[in-house]
Amino acid sequence: MYIRKPYFFAEKKTGILLPMFLFIILSYGVVANEYQPAEPVLSYSLANQLIVIDPGHGGFDPGAWRGELMEKNITLPISKKLQQHLSQAGAIVVMLREEDKDLAGEQFKGSLKERKRQDLKARVDEANRLKADLYISIHTNADPSPRWYGAQTFYNAHSEESKIMAECVQDELTRILGNTKRKAKPGSYYIIDKTEMPAVIVEVGFLSHPAEAKLLNDPAYQNKVAYAVFSGIVNYQASQMEPVDKSDKKIVTGSDIAK
Repeated sequence: MYIRKPYFFAEKKTGILLPMFLFIILSYGVVANEYQPAEPVLSYSLANQLIVIDPGHGGFDPGAWRGELMEKNITLPISKKLQQHLSQAGAIVVMLREEDKDLAGEQFKGSLKERKRQDLKARVDEANRLKADLYISIHTNADPSPRWYGAQTFYNAHSEESKIMAECVQDELTRILGNTKRKAKPGSYYIIDKTEMPAVIVEVGFLSHPAEAKLLNDPAYQNKVAYAVFSGIVNYQASQMEPVDKSDKKIVTGSDIAK
């Protein structure tokens, strides 16, 4: 049987192309690991976890906007990148939207305010119906003043698990992004008040801050944000795993096997 060799292994060019290929692979590894956790990530803790990702706004509702930048067009790509990280770690991921639309339904005929209320209810209802393990809502922030910046995570003050997850996510946003000193903060918002599982809102930055808005529109930075959120979720899940009590484990020796 004849097996065609990849071009970079062609016999006459191996001396040149193979080193070039290895250089590209190694270079990619350096870039990919630029913001990897210092300690091994226990991503196996996400295996078979059902995680709902909620890309904020969509359709008739642009969310915050400055100039040509709209919140709904920032939250979706970040959410898709987060979905990819989580899926690769073995989680079962449900995206509440994968295109520019809301969840109120095409047949809804109410006012814009009523449609927004229906949209939020549909998001919460779907997560509760699925009995999701975690709920992650991605948003961007905005303020009349352009001075404010930095990603920040919010949680329901009555949910201790949500607080722990928010703190884990915020720690990773702080460590990986390197441009926020904000802390996880309690808040009262419909989606984190009504969901029946640990839930957080991640405000990934301020569109009202010119420099941060430019970053948030950059796919490379979006992936960095997504990875930070992913890493925070991993840390949260790992913290929830029951520690192994080594005192209960018997050390098996050769004499035990012989018996």
